[in-house]
Amino acid sequence: MPRSAAIVSRLDMAATFGHRGIANNASLQEWNCQPQALSLKQVIRKDCMNHIVPPSFLFQYSLQIPRLDDMPGKKRGMLSLPESCSLFIPSQLNSRSAHMNLRMAWNPDGLGMELRLRGKSNAAAGRWSDPVHSDWIQFLVDTRHTANVQRATEYCTSISVMVADDDAEDVATVRFTEIAQQRVGRYAPDAKKCRVESQVVEDGYKVSLWVPGSQIPGYEQVPETGMIGFYCVVHDTELGELPLSIGDDFPVTWNPSTWIPVELKP
Repeated sequence: MPRSAAIVSRLDMAATFGHRGIANNASLQEWNCQPQALSLKQVIRKDCMNHIVPPSFLFQYSLQIPRLDDMPGKKRGMLSLPESCSLFIPSQLNSRSAHMNLRMAWNPDGLGMELRLRGKSNAAAGRWSDPVHSDWIQFLVDTRHTANVQRATEYCTSISVMVADDDAEDVATVRFTEIAQQRVGRYAPDAKKCRVESQVVEDGYKVSLWVPGSQIPGYEQVPETGMIGFYCVVHDTELGELPLSIGDDFPVTWNPSTWIPVELKP
């Protein structure tokens, strides 16, 4: 079974977790630890940690995404990424509720992402002029990810999707948005070159996004480096903020050291 993620414990205690592969859709019971280590169940038990620190913060993660050369395709529509593109969602360690499912793939021409959200009772809605009361998603990409830079460089990109834009006949729209304290970029990307689609599904929605590499600074070197930094945050008017790992108690929207390294499989 292919490995989709690796974890390393942040715990400064006798319990030490090594680099371990996590298979696609692996449950906590499938995660193996060294014999002398505390089990994951013990580590994330509410009465043990009391969530002073979110369980997803206790580990460093490394994810993998496959290469799909047929993206984005000639016809507009959902990318329909296969199950093999599913990503492990670290924030699901913090709650028993699994509202978000994310799939992602790459090729030399760009990045493809599909996000499925569950648990909603109302239809998605919103507008760019009022993000606080809107349903939208922010994707963050760093093509020179080193995990030790505290401020977004010119190689960091923020791509935001309004799931159902009230000002665009309730279809999904995409914008490149500013990152706080970011160093000046080399050029302004063109959101019109991205492809975004949304679908209303039972108890939620599905969003598909294709971002050409030409609109991501530094992407031309990605096939050679084989690595990017990545993060995403879902902003939902019913479910609240749903991050990939840690949430708004941390500077995830502007500090690339909090983003997760993603290996691009050849």
